[in-house]
Amino acid sequence: MPIPRLKQIRLASIVLCATFLGIPQDFAKPLAASSGKSREADASGAKDRSRVTSISVAGSQPAGTFGTAAYRRTWGTVSGFVAPGENVLGFDALPHDADGNYDYQTEFEIIAPEMPGMNSAIVVEAENRGVPVFLNALHEVARTGPPSATTGGGDSGNGFLFAHATSYARVQWQTGIAASVPMQAEGVGEVIIRDFGRMLAGRAQLDAKPSVDFGTYSTLILGGVSLSGFFIDTFLAEGFNADPGNGGVVFQGAIAVDGTGNWLALNELAAEADSKEFPYVVPNGRPLPASKILGGHASDPFYIDIANYTDFYRLRASLTDVDTKNPRIRRYDWPSAHAPAPIDQSGGSARGGRCNGGVMVDLNPIPHGAYLRAVTLELERELEVPTARQAPRLPPTTLFALTPASGSMPGFNALPGVRLSVPVIDENAQPIGGVRFPDVEHPVGRAVPVSVAPVVTTSIDATCGNLGGWQQFSEEELTKRYGSQANYVKLYGESLDRLIGQGFVLASDREELLKVAAAMYSRRPAHTSAMIGSR
Repeated sequence: MPIPRLKQIRLASIVLCATFLGIPQDFAKPLAASSGKSREADASGAKDRSRVTSISVAGSQPAGTFGTAAYRRTWGTVSGFVAPGENVLGFDALPHDADGNYDYQTEFEIIAPEMPGMNSAIVVEAENRGVPVFLNALHEVARTGPPSATTGGGDSGNGFLFAHATSYARVQWQTGIAASVPMQAEGVGEVIIRDFGRMLAGRAQLDAKPSVDFGTYSTLILGGVSLSGFFIDTFLAEGFNADPGNGGVVFQGAIAVDGTGNWLALNELAAEADSKEFPYVVPNGRPLPASKILGGHASDPFYIDIANYTDFYRLRASLTDVDTKNPRIRRYDWPSAHAPAPIDQSGGSARGGRCNGGVMVDLNPIPHGAYLRAVTLELERELEVPTARQAPRLPPTTLFALTPASGSMPGFNALPGVRLSVPVIDENAQPIGGVRFPDVEHPVGRAVPVSVAPVVTTSIDATCGNLGGWQQFSEEELTKRYGSQANYVKLYGESLDRLIGQGFVLASDREELLKVAAAMYSRRPAHTSAMIGSR
């Protein structure tokens, strides 16, 4: 399906010429006094351009001290408007003010140093169903809920971002979560994410209530997992990473975990696919290649696409599993599941209980948070963030070895009329190639079946296929293979050291991963896997 570049970069050449001639760009400081209803000019001087206009702070709490910086979590409401002329399907049917603008309000959260200006980089997360899944993976916490009612909001977990002088923010964008993003015009959410980023970069004049200064950021990274990865692909493909003030980039970097080229039926891409708008993938929508997501424009970020093993069975990840040779694109294939399960699964899982016909089973517990931390910090180095100068370099694109898939293969989400592939597996039912986690070089079980049934994309709630099945080796089998837990951890550490040398893992995560290895060896399944598939 050919997808045109839907957002034109009209002012890029003007700005480039101005820069070449030495004409300074007038970017005002954020949070300068202005009224949200006065439609004062944004920082580039335009009065009729979509933007965030004001912030209302509802509360704040300490978020810990990292190094010499005390961090504070602040949450509240962002107000802004979408102006006519945006590529927002259904915009004309929305209520407009006298200037033809659509006003919105949505919740936000920022965790940043109490002293503004200490950090130059910030990770902005596109929420997944109102949950900060990306932050949870990085910091190994389990925060849930929107910013105003987040459970565990003051828990910074391992504090990874903050320890590396990086701030964090999120803003609601999704219909059903953000009250101002209607089903008939979900592209409003893309404008919100873009203009929230512009605000953090200091390209908007705001009225904060009460007055607050979060600092101005020169490097912004957009991150998302699963549905939010699909959003990032959509956001980029539809051109919303172009700053309407200067045609340049809003987010310098983007990490789409489990994005794999999938896109949401929320705006112009839905129209191109002759589909109605709804907040999920079109069930038989073909994933977009990187060339359609980026397009070779000044607004293209450094783009990292990550595929987990189960994504080849549910999300047709093989269609985008290529090395583009573009130095600003990486694709990494990980042997973990899209949704890794806890090592201790004795407490059960609400989602697991809805899958496999309601029969609870042992699930793939291989974790991947440490690998995401390495990718995030190394991306900061690529983007020349000063505090990331000593980080390892991003490894090259690293892909699984693939073999053609059969459309009748059980536990596989075929795409009518399209040939798909799945990873080749070894004698332990682990994928060959990709990033070689120690968990696949020295396995303690088999990833069988790869995805838990039903493996479909028919609705936003049909996510069982993101879970992987698992058949843990018996104590006798583990002893036969490794002799003892101590020897297993030793072998695991040797593989881990190779990954650290290659840049796939940070040395700072080594000791914690060795503890994970010991726990993986000694775990015992709470549920049998024999009922969900044969070996």
